[in-house]
Order: sequence, then C-alpha cells, then structure tokens
Amino acid sequence: MGISINIAIQLARIAPLVKDCKGGIMLGRQKMHFRPAGWAERLIAELDKMGIKAGREDLFQDDGFCETYLRTIGWPVLESLDFSAIEGAEHVHDLSVPVGDDLRNRFDLIYDGGTTEHVFDIAQSFRNVDAMLNEGGIFVSCVGTDGWFGHGFYQVGPDIPWRYWVASMGYSMLGCWTFSRKGGEPPRPIDDPTLQARGAEHRYTAPQFIFYVVRKEPRQGPPGQVIQSHYINY
Repeated sequence: MGISINIAIQLARIAPLVKDCKGGIMLGRQKMHFRPAGWAERLIAELDKMGIKAGREDLFQDDGFCETYLRTIGWPVLESLDFSAIEGAEHVHDLSVPVGDDLRNRFDLIYDGGTTEHVFDIAQSFRNVDAMLNEGGIFVSCVGTDGWFGHGFYQVGPDIPWRYWVASMGYSMLGCWTFSRKGGEPPRPIDDPTLQARGAEHRYTAPQFIFYVVRKEPRQGPPGQVIQSHYINY
C-alpha cells in the first residue's frame, strides 16, 4: 500500500504532531499512488488551505516514492524498513521476527502506511514497533479497516489502537479516525470503544482506512493483558 489522495491529505493534517521528531522510519518504502486524473490538483488545493504552498515538483519524485512529499509537508526525514531490499529500503527485516539490538530504541517516529496488515504475525510486528521507538516516540498507522477483503491478512478495528496501544501498552492517543480511499467526506473520529455497545461496531458503504497516532509513554513493568473492548464487562 502507498500514499493515495486522502492518506496524503491526512499526513499533512497531522504533520504538527510529528514536527519535533528527529530520526524516523517507515515500514515498507511508501510510494505516491496518484494515477487518477485530478488527484494532484486536489492535493495542491488542500495543502494550500493548510498554508502549505506546493507545486507538482514538491509532491512527486522521479522514482515514485514519497520522501519529497513528506519533506514538503514538514515531516522529518524517514528511513525505510522492508523484508527485502528490492525497493531500496535502508533496513531489511521480516517484521514477524523480533528486531535486533541495532534497531531497538532508535527512532522518534514510525510510519506504518499499510504494511503490518500484510505480516502474518501482526502482533509481533506491533511488538517490533514498540521496541524500535524511543520513549516519547510517535507511531502513525494507516491500514485497511473495512471493505478490503483479500487485500492483506487482516483488517484492523478500533480495538488495536485503543485496547492494544493505549490500554495494554500505555501509549497516549493523539488521534484516531477513519476515512475512505477516494471520497471527499471528512475523516470520522473514532473514540475509545471500551464499554460501548459491541465495541462500537460500525458499517461503512465504501472501503475505509483506520488512521491513528499514538505516543510511547514511560512504562513501569510489562504491558497489561490485551482484552477486546466487547469483553471488558462481559
């Protein structure tokens, strides 16, 4: 998965949350997926509303990857990690295997632009994110949540950001939303599903991403047990 129009807009919206991060890494080297006519012009217009003046040369680079765009919207420089070197990742590692000491406590920012859903041992991929983040580091994730049948191993619901990252791992929630791949509707804020009816189930009419931003806080002792929201008061 790469960066399509609504992901690009959301990355710009949350840029103030990551502006103070230094070293960062993206999981899978992300490409700009902008083939549909009009998407570039729509993005330029949306950035202008945020006070970011940009032309096409500020959005796209010749190899199709996203480093130029991230720099334009104020993100720090990101390295990349992938399970092969075929797309030029600086770090080659299978996220279903624990990371080594060379990657532990190394990054202020990690961006998952639709990679963890393709890792069969997705829980280990999340443990690796926690291991690679510095204390105070930020994790940004954008993965399929509804209507992505067959795309990856998993579609992710609100219990991952809220019950795993916040309740179990002790992270702070900086924001959680869903939005469609192509539509023009605004992002839908996603509150903590705990103690809401059936985990705040919701049905969408078009394929959706879940996009969340969490920050690693000091943690005393091991993480807590992970319990799905629907079963907290079962």
